[in-house]
Amino acid sequence: MKIAVLIMAAGQASRFGRCKQLAEIAGQPLVQHAINSAYAVCPDDVFVVSGAWHQVLSEAMEARRLHSVQLFYARHWAAGLGHSIAEGVCQIADQYEGILILLADQVAVSSDDLQHLVDRFTGHNIVCAGYQGKRGVPAIFNKACFPKLMALTGDRGAQKLLYAKDQAVVVCPMESAAIDIDKEEDREIFLL
Repeated sequence: MKIAVLIMAAGQASRFGRCKQLAEIAGQPLVQHAINSAYAVCPDDVFVVSGAWHQVLSEAMEARRLHSVQLFYARHWAAGLGHSIAEGVCQIADQYEGILILLADQVAVSSDDLQHLVDRFTGHNIVCAGYQGKRGVPAIFNKACFPKLMALTGDRGAQKLLYAKDQAVVVCPMESAAIDIDKEEDREIFLL
């Protein structure tokens, strides 16, 4: 079963104050941590959806600061996460049975966490992380979900699909998914 990983990195990171996707943690860009975890599980099928910082991310790829990934530009990134997911899914939907969506700033999510999701994905269910009493990404969506993913708008992302009554949803406890980098102070925790 062929699964792709879409790493969402399209936002402006206004609370961070600069391109947080390239902010260094443990000697490499934040987004490269997500790429590494994804690549360990789905080699050659990892994509970063960019937006506000597309040019800077493209230059980082050319300079080999980012590697093992393909970059997609979400033209309507400013309209919210839903639009960026929709644009990313449209690029690859016909090539895969499942799409794993991961946020670039979920720096504590490991390849083991992602493998845990993949191991529970049957091709007919949705598998998602469970943390802080809710369902969220990272999550794997099956092909039946692709039309709904491609129709997403606004800033809510795909969370609504994780509570769908017409799909079997497997929730995997994953407290590491609750950790994300929103502000410079959040990154500093990982620098200690």
